[in-house]
Amino acid sequence: MFELTKTEEVNRLIAVTKSDSGISGPELVKAHIALGEQLGMAFTDLKPEETTIVAMLRGGLFFAEGLYFELGCKFQVYNPKTDEFIRPKTKNVILVDSVINTGKTISKILEPDMYIACCVINQMAVPEFEKQLYTVRVSQNSFVGADVSRQSGNKGPDTTMRLFNLI
Repeated sequence: MFELTKTEEVNRLIAVTKSDSGISGPELVKAHIALGEQLGMAFTDLKPEETTIVAMLRGGLFFAEGLYFELGCKFQVYNPKTDEFIRPKTKNVILVDSVINTGKTISKILEPDMYIACCVINQMAVPEFEKQLYTVRVSQNSFVGADVSRQSGNKGPDTTMRLFNLI
């Protein structure tokens, strides 16, 4: 597993992305893009013409854009709720989501030679993906995303809803 080094700037951006920050919309989107760019620097060995980023819709879109801006590779989107996954024909494939809670969605399409990039992953999912995982941070928190502004019990503000300014 690769976890992003926590510089002062990275910590500032992480604070914006956390569920309890109360930040939604464009400011949150900009933080996801910037963190994607930061994490993209870890993929220095990948040639752009041999690499495709697959943004998991909708929550992974902006984080994936940051990686795309940094890597200058190919880009496509995948909606696990409606699409059949078709592996890109490039040598390198990076599946990108903003939050990985249990990892069930990614497990269904992940192949041994693919990478995973995320903004945050629950610590319980790390062992399943450890050899393929690039993340900004690992979290002990786990809750179901909901249309709420504050976390209460096992329900908290859904990242996608926050990104699209719907909370």
